[in-house]
Amino acid sequence: MGNITFTDAKGSFCLEDAGSFGEMYFPLAGEGGMKSAVTADLMGDAKLDQNHFLMEPVSSGNLHNNRSARNFWCRLSDGRIWSVSGHSAAQQALKYTDQEEKLTVSAGYMWHRVERKGTEVPLLGTVTSFVPFQKNMEIHIVCIENTGSEAICMTPVAAMPIYGRSADNIRDHRHVTSLLHRIQVKEGGVQVKPTFSFDERGHQLNHDIYFVYGMSEDGGSPEEYFPVLDDFIGEKGNLEWPEALLMKREGVKPGYQINGQEALGGLVFGERTLEPGESCSYVVFAGIVHSEKEIDMS
Repeated sequence: MGNITFTDAKGSFCLEDAGSFGEMYFPLAGEGGMKSAVTADLMGDAKLDQNHFLMEPVSSGNLHNNRSARNFWCRLSDGRIWSVSGHSAAQQALKYTDQEEKLTVSAGYMWHRVERKGTEVPLLGTVTSFVPFQKNMEIHIVCIENTGSEAICMTPVAAMPIYGRSADNIRDHRHVTSLLHRIQVKEGGVQVKPTFSFDERGHQLNHDIYFVYGMSEDGGSPEEYFPVLDDFIGEKGNLEWPEALLMKREGVKPGYQINGQEALGGLVFGERTLEPGESCSYVVFAGIVHSEKEIDMS
């Protein structure tokens, strides 16, 4: 399989040109029950079981044919947008050209790292992902480095769609179950707590919370939020070309609540200027808990 190199005696490896393997995915899991699949472009799903999916359920056939990814954007001051996971329309158009971005995957026992080097944008993005030992959440450590010769001013934005229901609802009652979503913006992130769950057990009261939170390397919270999928992508856009970023739409603040919508963990961090060779880091937490008290980012 391509240029694969084993880096230790425990099976850890590094795979260059990882974008050539669209159906390759890596498992992430923890003792608490969280089970995830992640690809080289941060696709895949995350769940506790058949009735509790944080991300939209997928199978190997559509791992690379879906826009619902764990995305992290850099909105540059000149209006360009660049995705660390490669999920922008501009980056997709570079595939099979001499400008295609270099993508490398490294992984080991229940950890996964992708490294993407921009070609039209002088940025290097690295995302390290894992599930904590007894926490039902994914943790993604995102590092952005300026590889160019001039300073870059950018706004970092995490954008992770929150499915928040049973796998059965992907084909049955998809719209009806979205009407049950109760979405809240808290300091640090977005929470979704559906009123009911529809699955093979019937109509059940729901007590679980699906969430996406984030912080900067110094512990700072996002400045704005996009908790509703449609508000982020807009009428003419999609998850690979979102209107909110292209048109510099304003997000909402903590305390905002809305019901009955498809949810998004959209976290807008403060503007950063990176000098040549300088980098910055962010941490994104996404998971499923039974109580708000269990959302612990410490």
